[in-house]
Amino acid sequence: MLATTASPAHAHDAARRWSDRAWAELKWDGIRALGVWDGATLHLRGRNGTDITDRYPELTAAAAAAFGTTPVTVDGEIVALDDTGRPSFALLQNRMHLTGHRDIAREAARIPTSWYLFDALGYDGLDLAPLPLRERRALLETLPTAPPHIDVPPVLDDIDVALATARRHRLEGLVVKDPASTYRGGQRSEQWLKVKITHTQEVVIGAIRPGKGGRTGEIGSLLLGIPGPEGLQYVGRVGSGFSDRTLARLDQVLTPLRTDENPFVGIPRADASDALWVRPETVAEVEHAEFTPGGTLRHARWRGLRPDKTPDEVTREDS
Repeated sequence: MLATTASPAHAHDAARRWSDRAWAELKWDGIRALGVWDGATLHLRGRNGTDITDRYPELTAAAAAAFGTTPVTVDGEIVALDDTGRPSFALLQNRMHLTGHRDIAREAARIPTSWYLFDALGYDGLDLAPLPLRERRALLETLPTAPPHIDVPPVLDDIDVALATARRHRLEGLVVKDPASTYRGGQRSEQWLKVKITHTQEVVIGAIRPGKGGRTGEIGSLLLGIPGPEGLQYVGRVGSGFSDRTLARLDQVLTPLRTDENPFVGIPRADASDALWVRPETVAEVEHAEFTPGGTLRHARWRGLRPDKTPDEVTREDS
C-alpha cells in the first residue's frame, strides 16, 4: 500500500474528514520491505517483488526472537542508522546493492540495519488486510520484536507534534494515516498521506555528461527526467553529492545502458550537446530546493539509486 504526497495543510484537512483521530508515523528514509515469517524462516521482498532476504542476514537472524513460532506477514522500512541514531539513506546504499555473501557479511558487520515495522497483514493464517488499521496495529504491537534489528516505533496522534519531532531530529517527514483504513496492496491511497520536510524527488536517469577538470574520464553529472504524457520530460541534472564509490557504482550500472537515442522530451540543446545517452531504465533519488517555473530541479543533490522502484512508478512530487 502506497501513500499520496500531501502538504501539512492537506493532511490536516483530510484528518478532519476521517471518522477517527488521525495518527502520524515518522518517515524513516529507508526502503520498504514486506516480510513473511512462516514460523521458522523469514522471507523479505522489496517493493517491486524482488527477494532481498539474503541481503540482510542480521534481520533474518533476529526474526525468531521477534515473531516466535506464529506465522506472520508484516510491512516495514529497512533503515541504516548513522552515529547519531538517524536513518541514513547514504549508508543504506552500501547495503542494498550487494549480492555476494562475503560482501554482505562484511558490510552487515560494518553497517547493521534495522527493520521498523508499521503494519501486520497476516497472523497465524488469518488475512488481516480487510481489517481497519487500528486493529492491525494493535495486533502488531503484541509481537515481542527484537530491538535494535526489528522494532515497532510508536505512532503520534497529533500531526503538528509529529512534524515538530521530525524537524527536531532532521527526519524526512511523516506518514499520516486514517486508523480506519484497510490495507490495499499495490494501491496509492488518500488514507495514507506522506508529508515531506526535506524536498526529495525520484527521477529516471537518461544521460551522462562527461566530467571535466578533476573528473575527466568520469561521470560529471547525470541528466534526469520524470515520465509524462509525452515521454520522459527533462527536469535538469545532478552533479553533486557523489562519492568515489558512488561514481564507480554508477559507471557499472549505466555503461551497459548506453544508446544513441535521446530518451528525453524538452531537453535544451546546451544540455544535450555532450550527453552520453542511456536507456531510461534506472531510477534514482535527489534532494532539491524546489522546481523552477520551467519545471527543472533547482540545486539538485544526489541521494542514491532506487533499485526498488521502476520508471513507471516515478511521478512529480509537489508538496
